[in-house]
Amino acid sequence: MTVTVTLNPFGIEFDCRDDETILSAALRQGIGLRYGCKHGGCGTCKAQVAAGDVDVEDASGFALMPFERDAGMALLCTAYALEDIVINLENYNEEELAAARPIRELECKVESVAPISRDIWRLLLRVDEPPFEFDAGQFVEVNVTGTDEWRAFSMANAPSDSGHIELLIKHILGGKFSSFMTVGIADGSSLRVRGPFGQFKLNEGFAPIVMVAGGSGMAPVLSMLRALAEQRSEREIIFYYGARTKLDLIGEIEIVKVAADLKSFVYIPVLSEVDPGSGWNGETGLVTETLGKWSPKLRRSEAYLCGPPLMIDAAVKMLKENGMFGSRIRFDKFVSTAEAQGGRDV
Repeated sequence: MTVTVTLNPFGIEFDCRDDETILSAALRQGIGLRYGCKHGGCGTCKAQVAAGDVDVEDASGFALMPFERDAGMALLCTAYALEDIVINLENYNEEELAAARPIRELECKVESVAPISRDIWRLLLRVDEPPFEFDAGQFVEVNVTGTDEWRAFSMANAPSDSGHIELLIKHILGGKFSSFMTVGIADGSSLRVRGPFGQFKLNEGFAPIVMVAGGSGMAPVLSMLRALAEQRSEREIIFYYGARTKLDLIGEIEIVKVAADLKSFVYIPVLSEVDPGSGWNGETGLVTETLGKWSPKLRRSEAYLCGPPLMIDAAVKMLKENGMFGSRIRFDKFVSTAEAQGGRDV
């Protein structure tokens, strides 16, 4: 059974099946509703249902409070339309709604899979039916072979490399996909992938850029840097990357390559744990502490943050204290499935 979803005040209509959420139906048809985690935890997709009945039972009690349910609010990423419905969208514009790329499901071949640090692996997939179009900063969902579960990972390659999907994946003990990856995936094997998802994308313009990443959060930032390098961007760019030890640093060869094609680029790796015998002479402590020290005046800049929620929250606070407007801060929080059901198996 399908029902019709109408978006007011734009009069945009789309079909929604009874086995898919309202958000999934919109993205499948290239309609750019706002969202974040896609699993009911962040509240980004919250909207007012003005007419019709929806099932919101799967919504988080934290992201959708009881009084909001009573007022007709719904998290579109977990809500199912039970009949034709009308949704009121505040602070949207038609250009935004038309900006989403339609979601595709692909069969990909594993070109290579190998560890690049103590707990992060690089998985390079070849797209059987290119081109796979995405924006730097977006992510895909990969099926856990033999199950109906999917895990989300950001692309690290530039969008111009539309025949590949490059992922940087943190191996989590007990992680359903990451554990399978280390023992059950071989070169030449097949994986199902769907996407692209996400609204973590570069703004066009000339504003200076501050980037902050930790762990596998390197992936979308590297995709952005590769895209900027291809453009021979002249924007001022400073990238802070946080890792525990020298052995946990990744992407250094790739960073050197993009730096050669960027006019004003600074890379600052920061280690939170330093072995006295490692010979490390760089920044130490929390990456957000270094951010505050090196970036004192940020009113003209914009930021792109990717990594663990605690790092993101601390970085947002630091950036605002140093003058950056909240509207210029974009971020993608990486959480494991232990923290958000169906979330990133990072």
